[in-house]
Amino acid sequence: MCCSNPKGFTLIEILVVVVIISILMALGVQMISSGSVERNLQQRGKILKYSIQYACDQATFQNRVYGIKFYRNAYGFAQFVNNQWVDVISEELSWVKLTDGMVLALSIDNQMVVLPEQELKIPQVSCDATGQLTSFALTVSDATDLHHYQLSTTDSWEMQGKWLDQETQ
Repeated sequence: MCCSNPKGFTLIEILVVVVIISILMALGVQMISSGSVERNLQQRGKILKYSIQYACDQATFQNRVYGIKFYRNAYGFAQFVNNQWVDVISEELSWVKLTDGMVLALSIDNQMVVLPEQELKIPQVSCDATGQLTSFALTVSDATDLHHYQLSTTDSWEMQGKWLDQETQ
């Protein structure tokens, strides 16, 4: 009766299976979280693009200049009324504070613009009553500064979004 037919698994076999499953789960979580950062950046860039297009449409319809104020981690819209800039307060063009450590970087005419932390009186980018937009490139980066999504003007009326890899930064 020394060696009867064993039933079940040994402790070593169970531990090996647990280690393999743990490694696979860690890799899966890393892949999923990396993709979600990129999706968030791209989504934020697209929302900003459509908001700017909407502001330009409003500038044309209302026959007044609209502007975009960019901060290091926020942006908002303003309109030129009675010879002064007034912040736009509406559901469509509300102030947006970026989350998850996202940061903005702005260049106008290939010159980097230092984005302030405090209130601006004059927007850096504007859209006139004809819908013509200031030439700019805006980069949205994640907290790790590894992922970058750039929104830029292709001509006076159009914008495009694209991914930037680390070599082009």
